[in-house]
Amino acid sequence: MTDISSPVFQWLNQNPHFAGLFTFIISAAESVAIIGTIIPGSVTMIAIGTLAGAGIIPLYSTIIWAIIGAVVGDGISYWVGRHFNKRLPSIWPFYKYPNLLTNGENFFNKYGGLSVFIGRFVGPVRALVPLVAGMLDMPPLRFTIANIVSAIGWAPAYMLPGILLGAASLELPPDIAVHALIMLLLTGLFIVLCVWIVWGVFGLISRQAEQWLTNLWISMSQSTRLRPITTLLQHHDPQKRHGQLILAFYFLVTLFLLFCLTVVVSLHPGNDLVVNDVIFHTFRSLRSPTWDNIMIAITLLGDSHTLMPLAFTLTVFFLYKKRFHTALHVLFIGLLTSANVYILKHLIKSPRPWGVLQNADGFSFPSGHSTLSVAFYFAITFLLLHIFKPKIRKPFYWIAGMLVLLVSISRLYLGAHWFTDVVGGWLVGAATLMLIILSWNRSNEKPFHASGMIVTILLTLTLSYSINAYQHFTPIKQNAAQIPWPTYEVSIDNWWQQRGDHLPLYRINRFGLARQILNLQWQGSLSTIQKLLLENGWTSPQNTTWIDALHRIANIDSAQHLPLVAPLYLDHQPILVLIKRLPTNHQLIVLRLWQSNIRFTNSALPLWVGTVEIIPSTYGWLFPKRQHTILLTSDILFQKSPQHFSLKIQMRSLNRHYRPRAQPILLLKPAQ
Repeated sequence: MTDISSPVFQWLNQNPHFAGLFTFIISAAESVAIIGTIIPGSVTMIAIGTLAGAGIIPLYSTIIWAIIGAVVGDGISYWVGRHFNKRLPSIWPFYKYPNLLTNGENFFNKYGGLSVFIGRFVGPVRALVPLVAGMLDMPPLRFTIANIVSAIGWAPAYMLPGILLGAASLELPPDIAVHALIMLLLTGLFIVLCVWIVWGVFGLISRQAEQWLTNLWISMSQSTRLRPITTLLQHHDPQKRHGQLILAFYFLVTLFLLFCLTVVVSLHPGNDLVVNDVIFHTFRSLRSPTWDNIMIAITLLGDSHTLMPLAFTLTVFFLYKKRFHTALHVLFIGLLTSANVYILKHLIKSPRPWGVLQNADGFSFPSGHSTLSVAFYFAITFLLLHIFKPKIRKPFYWIAGMLVLLVSISRLYLGAHWFTDVVGGWLVGAATLMLIILSWNRSNEKPFHASGMIVTILLTLTLSYSINAYQHFTPIKQNAAQIPWPTYEVSIDNWWQQRGDHLPLYRINRFGLARQILNLQWQGSLSTIQKLLLENGWTSPQNTTWIDALHRIANIDSAQHLPLVAPLYLDHQPILVLIKRLPTNHQLIVLRLWQSNIRFTNSALPLWVGTVEIIPSTYGWLFPKRQHTILLTSDILFQKSPQHFSLKIQMRSLNRHYRPRAQPILLLKPAQ
């Protein structure tokens, strides 16, 4: 294959104006039934991407031609299947290899309409699913939508490795470019593998539990003593009664988890829990005006002013449709959810996080927004999809889950709740919803058309959300404004002698953890400090480029490039960053300075705190080869000690990871 493809790509290299046509032909042929199993489309598309990334052929037009070719190729397969229809199994090669169609039919029956989208990314059935979709009379409009959407995602995804490799080859030697690409691919595959393993284990446990509960239901139904439980959990459909026991089991598990979490929060409120403190500081470090607006818009989707009107209008809608059983349960979703949140908040009395100008009134645990979003969005999905076929329900539950996750993240981002508050909200909302579903399943409600319900939901949400945003968006933005860390006042003498409880010792990282010693403290004007350092061999680093990013990710001379993400101190990036090579071993060191939260009682000059360290390699934390910290002396900072600054090495007794030790800290202040 290499002997054939090499001349082709050499010709394409010399005739880039044919790149679009060539890409279209390969992409279309790779998607046509039978032909697609012969053509090495994946390898070819990566090779085309390499040429595009290297600038030999145009990038964006090549991607567009690949998308068009994929749409045309799948379209040809679809119309072939639709034309021959039931005669297809008797046509070569399908009569000789019947498993080809059988595999495609099994895949199509498993995923339904989504099979066209999913099959595009699954090699063994990629070219067969459109053929089977046509043979089984899938509606043309439905197929066309899935065909176009999947092609838009497929073409860039298959060309991306080649694009990265081609772009890297412009700036890096070929072996380094390949190494960087391999590291990126292995990292992505590792993440996918971890998710796949966790999902598989969860599915295995879930299936085993459901099988056990099904057998238990049969035993309980035959037992005189336990039969009242099956009566209480009866389902209107005799074929689904064991499902009530399964749901009741999950309800009890959820209650147990909620009880355990409530006990933990009662004993360790707020930032006493490491997970709360870590996530709180992580989101504090991500705050920006743009993201503030986005997160406020999202958080309003879970607000009671948005969702409670929906409970009222849906109740009225079902009463009008004479679906009294459903109307009663929709009403109880709103009432029970609100009542459970109110009771738990006043029972636990957990204080809200600090760090914003003014947090909402009331207590923190559980998160009302998370509770309401779980109960309402999953209840709406349950009611809508109850009349649809089970095989198409799962994607809509994923959409509801994404809405819940976004609302929950917005509460954490805005500093309105601790992480345990959000988890508590999930558990309360899930338990309430499962209880409502257990009760709703006892009676057989007549089917209804979903169109009226969908219109009611969309109109109510649009109106209530718009009114809520108009009234509360600006107040929420003002109250959620981030306040700085508290400041402390000390005298210059106490700081110079390192006496006091609030003197800075460690840099607090993005997770709120003390992970790096601040070995430099300097009082003075920032402009004076910067000028002095530049005169003593320090230089300003160049802006980090994507080439530096590749070096860091692939660990190729990564210690010669600054880390991709700047370290934070008190949620702020360093104000001054300078680099320098040590004269002894030519290692690259970096100096970072931040303004401290210390104010001097007898001086207006600010105190700057910082770190001077050897730039660590990418995997230094995983495979430690050397110590990144250095014993900071004046010789490292200056070629000769400045006359207008006083210098002092102060040994501080520090306690890090329960190991007391003395650490030298370099102090500087203006000379008297």
